[in-house]
Amino acid sequence: MCKFCIYVSLFLFLTYHIYIKKLFSFFMIENNNSDRRKILKYVAGGAVVLSLAGLGYSTGQVSSLQQTNNNLTKNLDKKSYLLDSWLIHGGGSNIKKMPNIVDKAPTVNMDEVFYFNHKSATCRVDNNTEPFIMPSYKLGEIIVDANTFYMVMTAQNLVVKSIQEFDATSEFSNICVLESYEGVCFTEASVSKQVYGSRLTPEPFTSEITVVDATSFAFTAYFDETIAPVNFAIFGPKFTFTGALTSGSVVVKKLSDASQTLPRKPINQ
Repeated sequence: MCKFCIYVSLFLFLTYHIYIKKLFSFFMIENNNSDRRKILKYVAGGAVVLSLAGLGYSTGQVSSLQQTNNNLTKNLDKKSYLLDSWLIHGGGSNIKKMPNIVDKAPTVNMDEVFYFNHKSATCRVDNNTEPFIMPSYKLGEIIVDANTFYMVMTAQNLVVKSIQEFDATSEFSNICVLESYEGVCFTEASVSKQVYGSRLTPEPFTSEITVVDATSFAFTAYFDETIAPVNFAIFGPKFTFTGALTSGSVVVKKLSDASQTLPRKPINQ
């Protein structure tokens, strides 16, 4: 047997012996709450040492693992603190131009109403007052009948994927990318009076949302044909819902920057 294995075995034997002696000594005194806590502390400590040693970890390796765990915890705390220092929210309306059925010019307005924060997002189209041409993924060019298009997309449990910050002198605005693996999409449209999809039965999707401070909101949906056949047939495996921001606002700002725009005097004065 190698010398290292002998030293480890001796260390384990002595450690175990010390813990056993301490347990017996504690049982010889009055069994109050303080003593129970001490007993549990030694038992737990012994279990951890024996478990790690049984897995082949030396004392130095255990210390290294503890340090790594502490560093990971600090990094997570730092990221959480940094995220808490940002305002990420918005809502409004995007206008998307769709081809008309006469000359295919993009003149039919589709009003996409949206709302988002750092936890959830919603995008919806309630109606189309005119028929329009939609270049679908599997059905080719289809003509959607007037007053029949309906879509509501909701993403839950968003996480912040990235934040890109620009200073006030830059020509660019702050950009935040959020993503979600939990979402439902209700889509219904009539083509030649045949209805596709449903306003009552949703299909699942995953998403990535890109928001640019005071500029734009883009909701990218990913559809799986096996579980979202209607949306996959219409939009394909990936489709981005966006348009010209005509009303509302998109905010991606640090709290320190946003506070500069707050009124300095009470409103009633």
